[in-house]
Amino acid sequence: MGPLISSIGYCRKSYAMIADDTAVEVRRRFRVAPEKVFAAFAEARWVGRWLSPSPDIRLTLLQFDFREGGAYRFAYHVPGGQIMTVRGAYRLIVPPSTIVFSWVIEPPDEHAGLESEVTVTITPDGEVTELLIRHEKLTRAGARVRHDEGWRGALDQLMALLEPSGRSRAD
Repeated sequence: MGPLISSIGYCRKSYAMIADDTAVEVRRRFRVAPEKVFAAFAEARWVGRWLSPSPDIRLTLLQFDFREGGAYRFAYHVPGGQIMTVRGAYRLIVPPSTIVFSWVIEPPDEHAGLESEVTVTITPDGEVTELLIRHEKLTRAGARVRHDEGWRGALDQLMALLEPSGRSRAD
């Protein structure tokens, strides 16, 4: 077996402060309609452009069936030639406000087999839209920090995609 892979080493460090030590929460506020933020999760043409912890890590959508019960599988191409693969299923979709999906990392990653859950909540707030990502069941050592960094990096890319002028606000 080759070395274990961690794609998050390329992201800056910042930590979510929540009571559950097996979960992370990351928030962003965008100056776009909730439907546009929802589409960034729902449409393959958008997902492939931002859902990566760093611009240096390229995402390939191997499977993308965005519907309740539908499955996805993503390959993250880490600099140096390593590939980290994630799969899951969409458990709940309520346009344009809620998406819940499982998140399972495949071998040879150091967190392979860890099944966690992501809840995406999109809420209009006046002229902005708040996006909250809550990633739960991160029970392995280092998983919470790794996924916090990964989501923050991904949402930085989403901000650049949805608001090229950089007008969104981080939490």
